[in-house]
Amino acid sequence: MIIDCNAHLGHWPFRYLENSQPDNFVALMDRCGVTQACVAPFQGLLYGDVRPANDWLIEAIAPHSDRLMPHAAINPNSPDWQRDLEEAIAGGFVGLRLYPNYHGYELGDGCLADLMAAAQAHSLTVSIHARMYDERLHHARCLVPPVTVTEAGTIARRFPEVAIVLCNIKTAEINAIAEDLGSLPNLYVEISNLEGIGAVEKLVAEIGAGSIVFGTHAPYQYMEASLLKMRESVLAAEDSAAILYKNAQAWI
Repeated sequence: MIIDCNAHLGHWPFRYLENSQPDNFVALMDRCGVTQACVAPFQGLLYGDVRPANDWLIEAIAPHSDRLMPHAAINPNSPDWQRDLEEAIAGGFVGLRLYPNYHGYELGDGCLADLMAAAQAHSLTVSIHARMYDERLHHARCLVPPVTVTEAGTIARRFPEVAIVLCNIKTAEINAIAEDLGSLPNLYVEISNLEGIGAVEKLVAEIGAGSIVFGTHAPYQYMEASLLKMRESVLAAEDSAAILYKNAQAWI
């Protein structure tokens, strides 16, 4: 079994992406042996009102509700975020996706704390994206700096019942918060942006398999790339199972 904790569907504004629609994405999952995927709408990144993006997603994935687990894009910097959250919960979303750098807030801001409190009250997983893609490739008129993730540990301590997944986080950024990752049971990283040979194996040695989940950032990145990262690392069977699905199952 494999659970992909970092995937998106819909329309990416900066280039055409294959397999970004539900039917094609599920076919990709089948080819790669991925059982389930947590998905959010690409459109939620830049829409001023995230509701249409979330509405599109929940309708689009309805034929694949056994494979695709919907995560709502929520902007706590928006004055109507509580309404957006209520509608997402009523609509069947099981987690939240946050994009602080695109929505204009920092991890230490009060608006995020308010959202985290609501997520804890409703037992929702929260995924925080450090970036959506390498900053060197950004459109010249749409340069977006990465999220500073050093506050993630503080958030995890304050809201211990919320599973927090840091997505698209690079190896150097993980190293900077390794102590928090190794000690906080509700704080996780996914592997899609790990760099170097044997990266997963090295990360397990640093923070433990219990703090790592499988993610691909598909379809923006190749789903096969994360699978290769798992295959080329030497992992104990129990560590591999924890990363591929068991850790995610604990909070799904």
